[in-house]
Amino acid sequence: MKEYTFLKKKDSEVEQKLHRIEAEIERLKIDFNLFFTGELRVPPEQEREKVEKEIRQLLYAEVKSPRLNLMIQNLSSRFSVYNNMWLKKLHDVEAGVLIIRRKASAFMASGNARVEHSMDVSLNREDSFEKLYTKYSELMTDKQKIASRDELVNRLKTTLISNNLVDASIKLSVDQGKVKIKIKK
Repeated sequence: MKEYTFLKKKDSEVEQKLHRIEAEIERLKIDFNLFFTGELRVPPEQEREKVEKEIRQLLYAEVKSPRLNLMIQNLSSRFSVYNNMWLKKLHDVEAGVLIIRRKASAFMASGNARVEHSMDVSLNREDSFEKLYTKYSELMTDKQKIASRDELVNRLKTTLISNNLVDASIKLSVDQGKVKIKIKK
């Protein structure tokens, strides 16, 4: 009976360790996503190696129930998938295939990053939408996806009609590298 109690206690400790490692894997997912989006400057390599070592220790531990063995295998497989993905992306970064863009460039960090244009549009005047699209395309940078003229005009007309507006004032603004469209009555 003592041996069974000892095994139960050992199993609960292993189960707690499994839950802790699961939480660490979730934190690693977040940290690696932050690194690959440019929010973090250094990848969480030490944390990744620590989790990898803990999983290896669990895999080679001697006293395990079949249930715990399955849980450890599942956790190990999940970590392995993430680990391979992270290592591949890190290799791509080092090889120059994947470029990480930092959050704010020098231009965006300065106070001069905001540009605004206002113009009037009317459902009765098609040329007003043409002028709006021309200004919109000028504000877009080369790297941004420019909506087609018909797509943008149809979207604006639908918004005007759904708000029971025939005439409206449209404000185009570039704020931190993104073009924003606001409709005023």
